[in-house]
Amino acid sequence: MLSQAEIDALLNGAIELDQKDGMDRVNLAEMMGNQPVEAPPEVAKESNKERRITAYNFWSPDRFSKEQMRAVELVHEDLTERLTTALPTFLRTNVRPRMVHTEQGRFHDFLKDFASNTLFHMITLAPLPGQMVFTLSPNVSYMILEQRLGGKIEGRIQERPLTEIDQSLLRGLVEHMLGDIKAAWSKVVAIEPTLEDSTTNQHWVQMMMGNERVMLLTFELNVQSTTGTMNIFIPFNTLKPIANVLNPHIWIAGRKERQEDPVARQTAIDQLHRVMLPINVILGTAEIRFSELLTLRVGDVISLDTGVNDPLVIQVSKKNQFTGKVGRSGKHLGVQVTGVIHEADIRPKTH
Repeated sequence: MLSQAEIDALLNGAIELDQKDGMDRVNLAEMMGNQPVEAPPEVAKESNKERRITAYNFWSPDRFSKEQMRAVELVHEDLTERLTTALPTFLRTNVRPRMVHTEQGRFHDFLKDFASNTLFHMITLAPLPGQMVFTLSPNVSYMILEQRLGGKIEGRIQERPLTEIDQSLLRGLVEHMLGDIKAAWSKVVAIEPTLEDSTTNQHWVQMMMGNERVMLLTFELNVQSTTGTMNIFIPFNTLKPIANVLNPHIWIAGRKERQEDPVARQTAIDQLHRVMLPINVILGTAEIRFSELLTLRVGDVISLDTGVNDPLVIQVSKKNQFTGKVGRSGKHLGVQVTGVIHEADIRPKTH
């Protein structure tokens, strides 16, 4: 075990390692890049050929490539464009979100930086697993609340605990954004975002998220004279099922539509050809009084509203589909199709 003094000396370069075969001593601080030491030109030339040492965090490693991270950034850059149009109509004031930062790490490492009165929104992205977390900085939240309630903040914003009414109003804002989140992701994957829960209890959020590795996307929000942040945390477990399609080229080109299977289509058509459909021919209609209906007897004649040469309506499954005229086909009565009825041609009856 090394003492603290030995550790400090090691990091400061006071401890050097001996090399075999007469090679020069190696300074650990220089290897780690903490204190670069000037070296002769011939030594510097040789050192440039060596592989550079890069720090790596084994506790919170990066799990996705740069291309996959860029694809997620493109999705949310599209989201900012959509929110620039959608939020002002909802808040009745100018709002301009802008993505300013992305990062990967453990959720609990980010959680400790939030104020105690931060409202956390848990959003599911069905059918993807897990939940993403959405937050607004308190100063922006108070400005949004005042704007929605018709008030005006003068002077410095006084922070206070969020009431149930405050939380309900902020939930309404998040629910208004769900449609834009769905549209922004549509080029990569079809999702149905749903607001599952909203809470200020950080312990509850920690319990729900656990020790998840997440991708943090931070947006800058300008609401009137107030500037704050909006944060979105997406767990890696949520993105893992679509890792193969998280590609900037796919986002730019759009999600590929499902290809039509000609064999399956022909099979479906063959099955439909054997379906039996009821057909009715409407000879005409008439309106009579109820008292006249009660006095009808065998042999009475009811006048219809169609003439002898008027086209008749042919119904398929109780839907007006064709026009025709009645005739005889061999020893049977029949109807000949003379036209097609389009929905645009149907006019409601006026009384």
